Amino acid sequence: MRTLKISIPVLAVVGLVSLLLSFAFTSAGVVSAQFNQLQWGPWRFNYGIDDSSGLALRYVYYNNEFVIYKASMPVIRVHYLEPPAQNVVYADRISSGNLHQRTFTVGGRSWLELGVFTRIGGYEIYQAWYLSNDGYIQPHLFSRGLHHQADHNHHVYWRMDFDINGAGSDHVFVYDNNRPSEGWGPGWHEYPIEVNDIRNPPTNRLWFVRDSPTGHGIWIFPGGGDGVVDSFSTIDMGGRQYRYGEDNWIFGGWGELGWNEGEDIQLEDVVFWYVAHLHHQDEEGPSVWHSGGPTLLVHR
Repeated sequence: MRTLKISIPVLAVVGLVSLLLSFAFTSAGVVSAQFNQLQWGPWRFNYGIDDSSGLALRYVYYNNEFVIYKASMPVIRVHYLEPPAQNVVYADRISSGNLHQRTFTVGGRSWLELGVFTRIGGYEIYQAWYLSNDGYIQPHLFSRGLHHQADHNHHVYWRMDFDINGAGSDHVFVYDNNRPSEGWGPGWHEYPIEVNDIRNPPTNRLWFVRDSPTGHGIWIFPGGGDGVVDSFSTIDMGGRQYRYGEDNWIFGGWGELGWNEGEDIQLEDVVFWYVAHLHHQDEEGPSVWHSGGPTLLVHR
């Protein structure tokens, strides 16, 4: 029987909200569509804003191993829930902003923070990437403000084109602690074709994208404050086969993630989408930050 002979790591997370609120935003320049190179510790990558998909990382290497072709945040779907703006919808997209960069250490773990601050309508938005010296990546979105005096949800879509040791030969697994063995060992299931799925905290659901030749991969741990699906935004993750032209967001504010056409994602070039759902209450006012995002971990 095939097995995933790896133990699920203990997740190390950082109190990102408290870290964010501990400093005033300072600009390190305006980030644009021109990609810049950056090397920090074991990481080497390019960064910039491309196709209004937020601050994106491209050609990401960890300890000289290619792990990500492109990681971006194509859209924030905003849905108002009550009068006077009931069913008002926006597709917010970051096309420019002020860059923030710093390094810090928490509990002996060193981190690089790279983020972009912008304003969209009545919202202040800070989109950031946190990378640690021991292989963690935390994509995160912080949002505050009110565009209408009504409760609403921000549904945040990240797109991660994992190319572990190059494109192709990757496959996507899901783990639940109550799943019987299906060929890869207890708890594990391999998605055979393109898929949409949701988080399931009672079974500690998580995902793993694996390069078949090496066994290396990337863990995807759901964020603890990433909310729940609803009838407007119905998924927490999507697995897709890479197709040129499926990089940008084409579905507007009302459209859910498409391109779920039953294509094979076993030993293919795969793309992993992750969605967080941030609920804003009108009575909180415009000054309360809300945030969410998954934690990724490189496995070697």
